[in-house]
Amino acid sequence: MTSLRSRLGLLIPLVPLLFGPAGGVHAQSGADVARSYRDAHEVEILRDFAEFLTYPNRARDLEDITRAAEYIRDELRAVGVTSELLSIDGVAPLVYGELRAPDAERTLGIYVHYDGQPVDPRNWTHPPFEPTLYTASMEVGGEPRDFPEAGEPVDPEWRIYARSAGDDKAPIAALLPVLRAFRDEGIQPTSNLIFFFDGEEEAGSRHLGRYMEMAADRIDDVDVWLFFDGPAHQSGRPQLTFGVRGSMGMEVTVYGATRNLHSGHYGNWAPDTGNILARLLA
Repeated sequence: MTSLRSRLGLLIPLVPLLFGPAGGVHAQSGADVARSYRDAHEVEILRDFAEFLTYPNRARDLEDITRAAEYIRDELRAVGVTSELLSIDGVAPLVYGELRAPDAERTLGIYVHYDGQPVDPRNWTHPPFEPTLYTASMEVGGEPRDFPEAGEPVDPEWRIYARSAGDDKAPIAALLPVLRAFRDEGIQPTSNLIFFFDGEEEAGSRHLGRYMEMAADRIDDVDVWLFFDGPAHQSGRPQLTFGVRGSMGMEVTVYGATRNLHSGHYGNWAPDTGNILARLLA
């Protein structure tokens, strides 16, 4: 569940970081360009988002996840981004894109994942890949409604329900209109932009390292990585977090006796696998 208007609003404060003066347009006015574009195209943006949400995105369903990746690649190309799929046999593709700027003095990497958690339709009020628009969140009594027609105002309290509507297709759906708005206005980014869209984050990003090695010569100049993956602040205000936790997994083998031992004879000196694991956890 997500409000795309709020997600798009979260990107607007980053506009001066990503885009700057071009043809006499001030970096700060770039935020105004983004807002104006959003206001003029809200229905179109919402419908494009709904279309994106119809693409199943389970990381382990290679056919479905590849179709979702191809959709993103084509949408990036449509807004002027050089984009391609990086592939490893039997693995969800990584969507790579770049937008190089003349005279740029820095390079920003943008990470988003486009895969979603496995889904059991029996646990859903509506089919997970058939987006449903609500007048407000279900928790406060929102009701289903039709998607708006062209020219109809979009209520910022509306909510759209589908798998990955928030985590993590929304940032992609919000980023594309920003890129389109600046392309239409001829505003160039002040930084080179690298797009790295992961197709197996929910499955542990097991091949992300290999994909980074495959693209090493194209991402080695990235100065800062921006992760567009996280909840909206409870207040609805834009939120910028410096640093993420990360995760680590490992397999541990502990060795002990191969048969039962008498505690009176072997206690205190024979290795006890339970005690060893307890010490590791402590």
